[in-house]
Amino acid sequence: MDCSAVIGADVTFQCEYSILDGNYDSVYWYLQRADQRLTCIHHTSQGTMESEHYQLSVNRELSSSTLTIKHVQPRDKATYYCRHCGTNYGQGLSFGRGTSLSVLPYITDPDPAVYQLKSPKSSKTSVCLFTDFDSEKKMPQSQEGTVIMSNGTVLDMRVMDSKSNGVLAWSNSTDFKCNSTFNEKFYSSSGEYFSCNATLIEKSFETDMNLNAHNLLVMGLRVLLLKVAGFNLFVTLRLWSR
Repeated sequence: MDCSAVIGADVTFQCEYSILDGNYDSVYWYLQRADQRLTCIHHTSQGTMESEHYQLSVNRELSSSTLTIKHVQPRDKATYYCRHCGTNYGQGLSFGRGTSLSVLPYITDPDPAVYQLKSPKSSKTSVCLFTDFDSEKKMPQSQEGTVIMSNGTVLDMRVMDSKSNGVLAWSNSTDFKCNSTFNEKFYSSSGEYFSCNATLIEKSFETDMNLNAHNLLVMGLRVLLLKVAGFNLFVTLRLWSR
């Protein structure tokens, strides 16, 4: 079983079990992160046990247990298991498939936008960027063999104290359209559709030669000033030594 939770939210897992011998000592909950061993979280025999990050409850009458993770964080991404420990402790232990938890970023004020970038050298090459969408949105699975879609990524914009989701799709098909791939409208401050131009994107990253020349001139003047100051200091010390 798979489930997901947004960072900062609470998530609860439920476990039901059968007791063959009519008695048991405790119910144990475990987590297993990717490529790591099982780690015991907590255990209890009855009632509720609470810690700073977890809450574990056991109901003997219903033969069930729940585990609540408080304020989910990225480190909580793992697979969770439960088991009860009977009178024959350590014999015939078995685990189910467990519940896999994926942690989603908390996106504030999402404003979905779709951009299309086409190569100026080939009209067949096209790339789509879908960004700033809500974490709960399900990414479409492309049915076309010519379309390749990346996994979703999260951009942490620390200066703005926010996060943004993003996903890319690209294709060499001539009829490849971003709006049909992501089922979203193109973003534009004027409300009109538009597509990015690869040539303009590249130009925005070109070096300003005039700015470089001014920087070199300022650096040269600073070096000259340091040399003059050093020479004056040297001459002053020689005069004092006499």
